[in-house]
Formats: sequence, structure tokens, C-alpha cells
Amino acid sequence: MMDAAITINTAQRLYWKGRYLQRAQTMLKELLIGYDNVLDRDIDYGRHHYAKLDIDIDYSDVHDFLRQGIYGNHGSSIAAMIVMARENAIETRNLLDERGFARLNLIHSRILSQCGSLVTPSMLEDFIDDIAFILGIFSSELGRTKAYNFVRLGQYVERFDLILRLYAGFDLVNDELDAMNTIAKRLNPHYQSSKLFTSDMDKALNIINNVIDKVIVDKTEVSQKDAQRQG
Repeated sequence: MMDAAITINTAQRLYWKGRYLQRAQTMLKELLIGYDNVLDRDIDYGRHHYAKLDIDIDYSDVHDFLRQGIYGNHGSSIAAMIVMARENAIETRNLLDERGFARLNLIHSRILSQCGSLVTPSMLEDFIDDIAFILGIFSSELGRTKAYNFVRLGQYVERFDLILRLYAGFDLVNDELDAMNTIAKRLNPHYQSSKLFTSDMDKALNIINNVIDKVIVDKTEVSQKDAQRQG
């Protein structure tokens, strides 16, 4: 059975904390790549790139492009993701390393306080380093608690999702799929590994984004069936 200290709601929050942090880190790196492309190659590069995520983004120049990536009114803005990651962290604080929680609060404060400032590549690099520190804690403490495994599961699901959507590369997500299945199996021994028998991106994303339900919902159902048998 799932640890008594980790309810389904808590598991979901840990999982989504991992997803939001991973998305923030990935999109910050993509913004740095986009900065070079918008500046030197194609002013419309950022618009085409975000369109792969079904996001319409508009900007006047390269600095405005960075600003839209950090503070834009869309679900993949860095500010929005940090806010959501922090909200999920607050609800699960008793299960998380204090160092990671403190660093997330620092990122949250900095990103909100700098809202009116010019967004620069060095600012993005600082945020990337801070998020890498937080995610590194979960990597080093992976075997310690199930809480960390739920965060890591969210990370790998998000990595898979973004790699597939941004680069349409089924051959690029094999490592993420293997890691995801390994962690899911650790969390739920009854979990059946997810496999991709399709080259349809929407179907593949649907399979992967439902992994968390297979881990926590199926586990509950299996536990109930076991209890019925024993009864």
C-alpha cells in the first residue's frame, strides 16, 4: 500500500511540483537558445518555437522575447511555473528537504521582485542554476523517501512531454521512458510499464501523461481488491 503519510492528494502535489520545476528548467534553457536565434538568425524563431506548445507569443525584440518567456500571460511562463511549484511545495513541505524549499522561496521572491527589470541571459542562467540545485537534491535523495520518487516521476514525465512536443523525436525519449517506468514500478509494484506502440504524438503524450493515474489510482484499486479477497 502507499505510505500512510502520502495520500493521493499529496502524491499528486509532489508529482506536479516535479513537473513544474522540470518545465521551468527546460524552458529557461530553451529561452537561452531562443535568445541567440532571435538575435542573430530569425526574429520569428520564438513564435514558431512556442507554437509547438500551442502557445501564441508576441514580442517586439529579443529582450521582449525573454520577458514574454519569463512573465508572459501563458501557462508556460517561468513566473507562472515557479508560483505553481511553490504552492505544491508549501502543501508538502513536511516531506521535503528544507534546503530545496528555501531555494525555491528565493527563486519565487527574485522572479516576482524583478518583474519590472530588463530580462537578460545572465538572469536566466542564475535561475537555471537555482533550479538545478533543487532538482539535484531529489536526485541525491532518490532512495530516501517515496515523496522524492513522486517528484522525480513528475520530472521524467515532463521531460518526455517537452522533448516530444518541441523536437518530435520519439528516438530521443527512450531514456526518459525507461526512467519513468523504473520509478513508477518502485512506487507501485503492480504498475505495468508504459510502452509506446504508436507514432502519433497526441496518443503518445496521452499515454505518458496518464502514468501518474496508473501509479496512484490503480494502486488504490489493487489494494481494495486485495482487501476484498482477504475478507
